[in-house]
Parts: sequence; C-alpha cells; structure tokens
Amino acid sequence: MSQGRTARFRAATSACLIAATGLASVVFASPAHAAPSFQLPFECGQEWRLDTWAHSPALDMVREPDQVGTLGAALLAPAAGTVNKSTYHDNAGHMIQINHGGGHFTTYLHLDSRAVGVGARVAQGQLIGRVGKSGPTSNGHPHLHYEQGFDANGDGSATWGYAGAERVAAVFDGVTYTGSSRTWRNVTSRNCGEEADLERVSDFSGDGHSDVLGVNAAGDLLYYPNNGLALSAPKEIGHGWAAFKHVMAADFSGDGHADVLGVDAAGDLLYYPNNGLALSTPKEIGHGWGGFKHVMAADFSGDGHADVLGVDAAGDLWYYPNNGLALSTPKQLGHGWGGFKHVMAADFSGDGHADVLGVDAAGDLWYYPNNGLALSTPKQLGHGWGAFSQVFASDFSGDGHADVLGVNAEGDLSYYPNNKLALSTPKQLGHGWGAFPHVM
Repeated sequence: MSQGRTARFRAATSACLIAATGLASVVFASPAHAAPSFQLPFECGQEWRLDTWAHSPALDMVREPDQVGTLGAALLAPAAGTVNKSTYHDNAGHMIQINHGGGHFTTYLHLDSRAVGVGARVAQGQLIGRVGKSGPTSNGHPHLHYEQGFDANGDGSATWGYAGAERVAAVFDGVTYTGSSRTWRNVTSRNCGEEADLERVSDFSGDGHSDVLGVNAAGDLLYYPNNGLALSAPKEIGHGWAAFKHVMAADFSGDGHADVLGVDAAGDLLYYPNNGLALSTPKEIGHGWGGFKHVMAADFSGDGHADVLGVDAAGDLWYYPNNGLALSTPKQLGHGWGGFKHVMAADFSGDGHADVLGVDAAGDLWYYPNNGLALSTPKQLGHGWGAFSQVFASDFSGDGHADVLGVNAEGDLSYYPNNKLALSTPKQLGHGWGAFPHVM
C-alpha cells in the first residue's frame, strides 16, 4: 500500500468510533469462559490487513493487496453462534452482532448488506453479510470494523463502538491482534471448515436452511418456511405464475436470501428480488429462453451470487455467469443432456461452488462435480427417480451440503439427506404436491 493510500485509510478508519468519549480503550481481563476458536471472518485463503489505529482493541480490516476486493467481500461467521443484533445504525450503518455463547460476542460494522436476521443460528464459515462502507463513520471508505466482546455485566449482550465498551483483544486462529496503532499485513484466513456455505439455493429466509417454494395449480407462488426439517404453513408471495415455463429460487443478488427467477410464456428470463420475504418488481435479464428444456440458478462460480445454467433444445448444457445482476456470455459445460428428465444445480460437495445433478432417461440420479467451472466424471446417487414429477437440490439441513428433495408419483414431498456425497433414508415433508407444476 502506498504511503498516500495508507494515510487516506488511516484518516477514514480512525473515525469509526460510534459514540466515543475518548480514544483510550479498555481491555477487560480474560473472560472466565473459554472463548470459541475464532477464525478470520473471510473466505479461506484470503489475505487481509488488520489495523487497530486509535481504537484498540477494535480492528479495521481491508483486503490485501492494496484494498482491492474489499467492497462486497463475503463476511463469514468466525465461529458458530446466534445473531442477536442485525440492524441499520445511524452512525455504524449496517451492523450485526453474534452471541457465541459463554459471554463471547462479535460485532461487525459498516456492512454493505446483511444476510442474517435476529435469532438466526449460524455455523462457522456461514455467509452473514458483505463488507461495505455504510454509515457516516465509515467516511465512505470500504472496510470492516470488527470487535470481539465479552458480556462482563451479564446482561446478555456486549457493548461496542466506544472507549470503555465491553471489547476484548481479538484472537484469530490462536493469534492475538491488539495494541494501539498496530498493523498486521497479509493475515491469511483459516476459515476453511466444511461448514462454510456461501451458496444459497431456495434459502428464502436467509437463515442457512433452504426453504421450499412452489407454484400451485392456481398459479399462486407459495413460500413454505423450513422449520427444523419440517415445513411451516405457507405464505403467498405472488400469483399468475401458472404460465411460467421455468421457476427457480437462488441468491442472485448475493445478500444471503434466495430470490426468484422465472422464464415467462414469452421466453423472457425475469429476476424478482427478495425484499423482506416479498418479491420486488422484476428485472428482465434475458430473452429467448422459451426453447430451453431445463433452466436452473445456483452459484456455479462460487462468488456468492447465483448464476444461471440451462439445457437448450439441442441438449447442450450452458453456464451463464452472473455479472452484476446481468448475464455474461455463456460457456458450454456439456452436451447430451436433452434426454434428462430433471436437471438441477446446487452445492452437493459443500465447497461453495454449485455442482450439477440430473435424472437420466433410465431414472438414475447422477452427481456431476464442479471442477473449476467444468464438470467431472459423474457418480450415481440412486435409481428409480424416473417416476418423480419434481426433483431438486438445496441445503435443507443447513450443513453446507445440498440435499435432494423430490415429489413422487403419489404427490408426496420427501427430503433425502446428503450423507458424505450419498443419500440417506428419506423423510416425508408433506403430501398433495402432485398438482404443483413447479417446486423448488
């Protein structure tokens, strides 16, 4: 980082105290309860610069090298916990606080977006938001203001953002980062566990567990919340969907909540943003999709934004990258897909990149791993799927690995857990789904 750029960053980030009464910070004694094994709240292998400036033990973080990629970077939970604050603060902008148990908390300020709500359970490595520059005390400079805290007074929260708050020295991967006006360069994230889950297919609520959406015989679009591996009473989120040829749910915007995409009777591909569990005015993102046999949305690139995949009339499988809520030039992934009855995309392997699954003409279910934006040799997951009217994949269990759900010939909706890249005994989630033209 150049000297001038460093100076600008220091000027911008030194203003991050929210209601500071002074620059001196208080570091509490080590809490009595052992802290979780916190990891840097970013994707595995990324390098970040950490600065305390004048508000130690709080940290400001920017991406290395030279801050490129800070704005919009995926923010991951550094340890498992429960969200107890998720709001917009007058000074701090979009902010989140997580209760990690035993009195330990983490707080995140100036976010670009929040992917979790109050009460949500999060796993280590789960997407919780995006780094930004919201709130006046960010000075318009993208960075993450991060604090670890301990509930010293036992009131069920940890104060933050000012000298004397319940802030403690930050520890990542067993290393402590504290001290006034300290800088650490090229700190590498080890937030690499299997629980990391940046891809959201059908997770309409944004709690890390996929929900079920369906278009019924009347053309109503219904949202069925995932309630502990069962479905709650549905909420209608639209009507007039009976004429749509394809309907899918995935996180196109990258905010942690699945949006809805659909191909209408005219062959136009429309994106309906998820706006607080309701759908906003759609945006057209393509036309000429009426001839496609299969269309699906999932994060094939692994950047946190769902892409679009489709099987055209010739049976070729194409990948259309999401480029700022628009679609880039497609890349062909394969051919010979015209005979498949069902084709779906979701992160079956749990590596953050969507894979492709399909039911062939013989009724066999196959898993095609995503291997660097190409498909590897498939593995058979099961047979007898030819009679299913609907088959789709999404992370219903919330463990970061997509499961398989299907509507059988009797109209029963069942959930098949992903058990180390194989399918376990199914659990029935409901019946009467046979008349639904679209289930996702």
